[in-house]
Amino acid sequence: MKPEEVTAIVLCGGRGRRLGDIEKPLVRAGGRALIEFVIERLRPQASRIVLSLGADRNQSVWRSFGCDLIVDAEPDQGPLGGLVSCIAECSGEWLLSCPGDAPWTAPNLVEALSKDARARGVAVAHDGKRRQNLTLLIGRERAESLARFYADGGRAVFRWLEANAIPATDLSEIASSFVNINTPADLEKFRQSVASD
Repeated sequence: MKPEEVTAIVLCGGRGRRLGDIEKPLVRAGGRALIEFVIERLRPQASRIVLSLGADRNQSVWRSFGCDLIVDAEPDQGPLGGLVSCIAECSGEWLLSCPGDAPWTAPNLVEALSKDARARGVAVAHDGKRRQNLTLLIGRERAESLARFYADGGRAVFRWLEANAIPATDLSEIASSFVNINTPADLEKFRQSVASD
């Protein structure tokens, strides 16, 4: 799948309660925000990167990363609300979604998901232990199905995946790329890894 076919959606709307109720993608490590590590890895894989925001705040900060911003049309509806808001405003045939607090995001994520995505209209990553429900490569037809599910009251991506019997794609070979920064210990580990590079 060519980068010009893909729009990447980075989900940045969550609140990091275990990190002091902050916007996790803006936490800094090695002089950069976590979101910058994600963007750096996605740029070669997509023609457009969109940051999905849960609220209309810190616009100047978010704009400084050089990506388009889409604020949730309906606040406080979780990651699916953000994803559906982006589906409505993104015209690309293929959409890649991933969390904004996963700085090890794989630089070959689209390639790893593309075979199953083309065969099924959607591919969802599995890290060998659990399905990564927010790491999706989804085509337009399936994206519209997901949007209808949301409009009908659905509020969790995993429920749509299960309702549609979507098999997960085994990406256990790149399992470390799905690690999220959720706790102070996670953040410290990442900061140490950046310092040692």
